[in-house]
Amino acid sequence: MGTSTANVVEILALLILLQSVSSFCNGDNFNGSCIKTEREALVKFKSSLLNNSNSLPSWVGDDCCRWHGVTCDDITGHVVKLVLSWASIMGNISLHLGNLSNLQCLDLSLNPSLAIHSLHFPSSLKYLYLPYVSINMLPSLLELELWNCELSIIGDVSHVNFTSLEVLDLESNNFHSTIPSWLYNITKLQNLVLQDNAFRGSLSTDISNLNSLASLDADFNSLEGNIPNTLNRLCNLIELDLGYNKFGGEISGTFGNSSGCIKNSLENLILLNNSFSGSIPDNLGQFKRLKELSLSQNSFWGSIPVSIGQLYNLETLGLSQNSLHGKVSELHLLNLRSLIDLSMDGNSLVFDIDPEWIPPFQLHWIGLSSCEVGPSFPQWLKTQKSIRFLEMSNASISDNIPDWFENISSNILRLDLSYNQLFGTLPTFRKLNTTYASYLRFILLKSNQFDGFLTCSHFDATILDISNNLLHGQIPQNISDTMPSLELLSLSNNYLNGTVPATLCRIESLQILDLSNNHLSGRIPSCWGNLTSLTVIDFSSNMLSGEVPMSLGSQESLVSLHLQNNTLQGKIPMSLRYLESLETLDLSMKSFDGFIPSWIGESLSSLKVLSIHSNKFEGEIPLQLCYLASLRILNLANNMMTGTIPNCFSNFTAIAMHEQKGHWDYYLKDVPLLYETAGYGENVQVYVKGIELEYTRTLRFLYSIDLSGNKFVGEIPQELMNLSGLQNLNLSTNKLDGHIPWNIGKLSSLESLDLSENELSGSIPFSISDLNFLSHLNLSFNHSSGRIPKGNQLQTLDDKSIYIGNDGLCGPPLNNCSDDADELPKGHEKGGTTRKDDSEMVWFYGGMGMGFAAGFIGVCSILYFNDSWRCAWFGLVDRVYNKLWVTIVIKANQDSMLFETAADVELNLNKAPPPFKV
Repeated sequence: MGTSTANVVEILALLILLQSVSSFCNGDNFNGSCIKTEREALVKFKSSLLNNSNSLPSWVGDDCCRWHGVTCDDITGHVVKLVLSWASIMGNISLHLGNLSNLQCLDLSLNPSLAIHSLHFPSSLKYLYLPYVSINMLPSLLELELWNCELSIIGDVSHVNFTSLEVLDLESNNFHSTIPSWLYNITKLQNLVLQDNAFRGSLSTDISNLNSLASLDADFNSLEGNIPNTLNRLCNLIELDLGYNKFGGEISGTFGNSSGCIKNSLENLILLNNSFSGSIPDNLGQFKRLKELSLSQNSFWGSIPVSIGQLYNLETLGLSQNSLHGKVSELHLLNLRSLIDLSMDGNSLVFDIDPEWIPPFQLHWIGLSSCEVGPSFPQWLKTQKSIRFLEMSNASISDNIPDWFENISSNILRLDLSYNQLFGTLPTFRKLNTTYASYLRFILLKSNQFDGFLTCSHFDATILDISNNLLHGQIPQNISDTMPSLELLSLSNNYLNGTVPATLCRIESLQILDLSNNHLSGRIPSCWGNLTSLTVIDFSSNMLSGEVPMSLGSQESLVSLHLQNNTLQGKIPMSLRYLESLETLDLSMKSFDGFIPSWIGESLSSLKVLSIHSNKFEGEIPLQLCYLASLRILNLANNMMTGTIPNCFSNFTAIAMHEQKGHWDYYLKDVPLLYETAGYGENVQVYVKGIELEYTRTLRFLYSIDLSGNKFVGEIPQELMNLSGLQNLNLSTNKLDGHIPWNIGKLSSLESLDLSENELSGSIPFSISDLNFLSHLNLSFNHSSGRIPKGNQLQTLDDKSIYIGNDGLCGPPLNNCSDDADELPKGHEKGGTTRKDDSEMVWFYGGMGMGFAAGFIGVCSILYFNDSWRCAWFGLVDRVYNKLWVTIVIKANQDSMLFETAADVELNLNKAPPPFKV
């Protein structure tokens, strides 16, 4: 369309959808000098008005900055504001206003006789206010595009005459509302784009009013409910995209047997990533014009209808990530001569295709992961010369890769055959076609049974993952020559030997290097200074020796460093202090010695995991470790460390706040979303619940402190109890003394607690029964005494070995306590075994004593000052005393003088009792 129409579109957009009044437009005129070209633009604007002789009478003279409604910049002289509200001007808004190149505010409001014809907006315009300006004079408007305008309100514009509007594009705004009803009345609309607006609610049955509609794009919203059956009356609809919403129910009503005239026009049906269910309608085979059928990521079940095979125009068939089952044969694909994209991964489908069958198509994309394609490698792929993406991971293939595979490999950008039972030698790949020379090439063959030697002639890859196979031999020295653009190399869990080739340091693009769990030996090369993109280095579980090279400290982008379980020795090199982005540092199970460097806490502020267990570190824990607020896993176990546990461990904010932000999988930088599955999954071994576990996918949920197997002394810090997110606490095999903290119940997330083999005394605090998630407890071989607390989760921990070696403990699951054993006061430990309980009991008895004394003194004071009360009181006491005396004497005589005469008894009764003394 022309410039005029485009300008109309812009002004109409703001009229309908913007609320843009601003105090900016209300400022006073500046006293600047007028620029000639801008004065001429204003004069031409006035001349275009119908009543120009009577309008704007002050617009005379050379200095336009003094004219009514005109404001100029007092330095540059440019017109920056034009405020003409209530100016009684009539006619059309002129194009000449577009020459005000520095105009920031335009207010033409409340001029009902002013109409929009065309307007060229200056790029400097910030505020536009046009209420009551006539916009109902655009019956010829064909296109209105408002995409990515950051709009939030879509009002009622039913009064606007959109009689000719054919294209309405509202993509990428922020309406957060239902689709307005007036939209369904624009009957000549052909293209409607509602994409990415957070629209909610359902799609109205009035959609059938748009009988000229050819394209409806409403993906990436929050629309829900069923697709209205009236949609099938849109006889001109070519493209329907409702993907990435919340639609549900079955689609048979719209696209089934009663599908109406839509089946004669529809070419693209995109319903992916919703909640549709039911079976795929067999009637879809009648949609002969279909080019794209995308039903992936829903809940469709049942088998794939054979009628799909009749869609001879179909180019894309997307059925992945559903609950489909049954067999797929060549009948399903027989007439799909235009097919390019076949995606059925993530279903329980069984491919039963004749090995002699020759497909009528040339596929670019094949996605069959998690389907049962094997056991034989599919022979029908032999004819597919244009494959770019081939994904058949976890496809039950138990075979070797045939020799002919090399012939179809030159166009393959992504190959994923992981998690099968492929055997034999690694396949050979032809060099990537020059057409795709600038593309990344992914080769993922992990978790198979490939054996033989690794030779780089097999590959021309950017990402190479052949981990968890049976490969042996050495890593080729020419790896940097054959794969100079390598970004990810994972050879872990094989049987590779020899040294780490120094030629790896020549691959400047390398980001992730994983050589773990092999038989590599020798020293780590000291050439790493040339690499600036490395984020992950994992050399763990090999036989590497010598010291850690200083050059590793030059990797400023390094996020994860694993050197554990080798035979490295010496001290941690100071150069590692420059790894400011480091999140995981695992140097465990080696022969490092000396003191833990204080710079770990001072410089590595991003650390989440610090694991240096099973070394020969000595000395105290540096207090600088408390600076690591992001730390989630601290493992210092099995060293020779001494001193006390720092109180400042409570500064581990991530544990205290139970943070779960961030991720633990590291992907390649600047890699398209398509490739994001290739990366490195962080892994850490932690001794939890009495066994050593390797955490990978669940690592982000783990919070652990392990200081076991050292020589720490002193009491367990009370401050440690503030780490409410802590799940694993192991302080066993030290020399800790004192009591178990009375408030240990504050560790509300604790699942595993091991305090065994220390010198802890006193009773087990009652609050330990508040640990509702506790599933592993070991308090053995201490000096604890008293009753074992009962209740809640402790009832399930009935293994006697939990408490063995504490001779003073009693109660289930040990022997019952003796009758004279002190009972636990309600809510407290026995005998006041903690300082807090002792203090509370002192105050309790002290208060009781003071209360008794106050009451006694008060009674005595009343008796002293009030004679009548005093006489009554002592008279009462005297009578009670006499009665008690008589009772006692009678009882005594009955017991000791059974044969005494009645006279003797009479004599005794007549004796006066001894006087009562106050």
